Amino acid sequence: MTSSDSEQKISAELKQLSLMRQQLLERKKIQCIFQELRNRAEFGQAEGAASNQHEIDSIDDKLKQLTERKAELQKSHDNILHAKDKKEDSLTSSQMTVPVAPVPASNMIYIEAPPSIPAPTVILDLENFPPCPCRTQCPACEQFIVTETFTSVSSLTWLVCFMIALTGCAAGCCLIPFCIDTFKSTTHKCPRCRTSIITIKKL
Repeated sequence: MTSSDSEQKISAELKQLSLMRQQLLERKKIQCIFQELRNRAEFGQAEGAASNQHEIDSIDDKLKQLTERKAELQKSHDNILHAKDKKEDSLTSSQMTVPVAPVPASNMIYIEAPPSIPAPTVILDLENFPPCPCRTQCPACEQFIVTETFTSVSSLTWLVCFMIALTGCAAGCCLIPFCIDTFKSTTHKCPRCRTSIITIKKL
């Protein structure tokens, strides 16, 4: 097998190792989220938590093995490149031509693909809050959080109720606005310190 064939084979294996490493990191991230949710729920499910921790430990072991294998492949790849450079140097010196500076093997860098999930947007302007939970920084505890939303009856709810009653729908239809969140005001609260951040009023 020639050096170019082995170089291509090593490059392909390095790409495959990078992909496997990324998949394992995403799996570990999901397992850590499950473990944190179990800890927050405090259901006392010791068996599930132990199996989850065992899964995370096995992922860590696999990641360690992948890192070691990647380092070995990178080293052999660098050796092949170095051998090529020596061969080119000996050819050029034997032909009495100007020697070409060898390309250092340490310049070879493999870059992993960025995560496919976009970064979450953090809304800091209170005027731009949507009626659904959003990421922001709590002004009271100054932590980055996802807000909790609560709806409450507002003046718009009463106004729509009276308008429906005036049109002749007094047999219970006028109570429909009290069941629909669109006609209610929305309050954003911090899940950590329970502070009310802002109330979005419809009217």
